[in-house]
Amino acid sequence: MPSSLAVLASLPGSALDRVRDAFGSPRAGAVAVAMVVVVTVGTSVGILALGAVFDATVDQQVTVDNPDRPPESTCESFGDDSVFAEECDEPERIEVDAGEELRDAATGYLHYGLLGVPLWWTLFAVALHVGARVAGGSGSIGDSFVIAGWAIGVELLRLAAGLAGIWYALSNATISGATGEAVAGDVVGAITGATGPLLAASAVGIAVQWVVVVGGLEAEHDLDRGAAAGVATVFAAVALLLAAV
Repeated sequence: MPSSLAVLASLPGSALDRVRDAFGSPRAGAVAVAMVVVVTVGTSVGILALGAVFDATVDQQVTVDNPDRPPESTCESFGDDSVFAEECDEPERIEVDAGEELRDAATGYLHYGLLGVPLWWTLFAVALHVGARVAGGSGSIGDSFVIAGWAIGVELLRLAAGLAGIWYALSNATISGATGEAVAGDVVGAITGATGPLLAASAVGIAVQWVVVVGGLEAEHDLDRGAAAGVATVFAAVALLLAAV
């Protein structure tokens, strides 16, 4: 990967020059903030969309503990004359739709989209600022936040590719587990089978982010292209390793 990025860095009149010049706009900071807001909303919608994908592609009934029935120890202790009598008459196990259960589970992670994207933006900006300073950059921490904000926009493309890949994998998978754990295993196995295309989509997104970061470091931190490419390549390599995990 570093060698390919080095080739990109050497291309005259490339997208790197256009990105570098775009950071010179007086609206660059506003664009960065707007991008973070859009990605935050988009990621949250993506989590809901993932739940919808589970609901649409997983059509399997599974047996689970009845959440409306008290524990057996409670029913035995208080007997038929207690306030729990009606609830204790409920069956201990019931059948539910696995797709709906997975949808509800995914929705429970909605706060990760609302809080995770701003947190990731902050961490990325701070790390980027440290890297730029080590390389001899002269920009402020605010400049690093602008670069990180622009780069984070690519995450929407990775999210869309991920949703499409998961939908395709589950649509062509056989989900036959009789328990929640078995269905979860089938779902994980199907998604694992799509790791290659998902990793390729991540690599494309990371390459685009690399271009944005190099152009941003040139414009905002006054780094020459070689130093900017070196800093961006470190972050790109780490991102690709995390995507492969």
